[in-house]
Amino acid sequence: MNIVFHSGAFDLQEWRRAAQTISPEFRLLAPEDVAIEEIDVLLIWRPALTDWTQASNLKLVIGLGAGIDGLARQLRLPAGTPVERMRDAGMRQAMSEYATYAVLHFQRNFDQFRQAQQEKNWLTHSSYRSNQDTRIGVLGQGSLGGAVAQYLHSLGYPTSGWSRSRKTLSGVNAYAGEDALNEFLGQCDILINMLPHNAATEGFLNMDRLSRLPQGAAVVCLSRGAVTDESALLEHLDSGHLRGAMMDVFQQEPLPAAHPLWSHPKVWVTPHQSAPTQIEPALREVMDILRERELA
Repeated sequence: MNIVFHSGAFDLQEWRRAAQTISPEFRLLAPEDVAIEEIDVLLIWRPALTDWTQASNLKLVIGLGAGIDGLARQLRLPAGTPVERMRDAGMRQAMSEYATYAVLHFQRNFDQFRQAQQEKNWLTHSSYRSNQDTRIGVLGQGSLGGAVAQYLHSLGYPTSGWSRSRKTLSGVNAYAGEDALNEFLGQCDILINMLPHNAATEGFLNMDRLSRLPQGAAVVCLSRGAVTDESALLEHLDSGHLRGAMMDVFQQEPLPAAHPLWSHPKVWVTPHQSAPTQIEPALREVMDILRERELA
């Protein structure tokens, strides 16, 4: 079986070495190693080459990341070629850790302490808020969003999740559909955005929806940058309605040097690093998918 690896973000040699530790027969090929008509499986992420219409034997495409909506739109594939995404690949744990850090940042007033440091102010009168008194809302209850919600619930946070259709997750208060969205937003001390990017979620966190959050709420954006209207977010931060934002994803990446999010005093920026794909778990998941589809 010819498994071709193509990525503008990941190093093929690093993935090859990991594949060999899993199985000597698990060989990853570069696109130039095999005729395009002989490719059986394509592993792909942030591709430079997007036209694969001549891959007449292609049986499966696997996107090496959590979100594949944008990837699927980029690719030109033979008609009917299935496209799958990573279900975990170590990302659930990594994303949950990042979300926990973001929650603690605002819960324990580290934003206020940073400002006090810049002002050389020995801030000793800062209120303490327990996990049980910090209401978390996770917008999007897919594989990663659901994992984040359950992880935070396990730490004692009152956790709610919103999705378009009702999802039942242990310990997570479920909201579903447009009719429940405003109620969901209105009880979030910290909102964690885990919505995928698609036509329905483009600019989903807009001026009106952000206004539904309680006064002094914080926003954590971890899914896709296009889901958040950055101008609306900045307006709510400047007005004081929102306390702060921790941003890992942006409408344009890399974030342009002149963008106001870089220097805004209420914003913390990380460069899309909340849940990087873990190579060995990802490859083991690829093998599982191939076995499920009887391709291995």
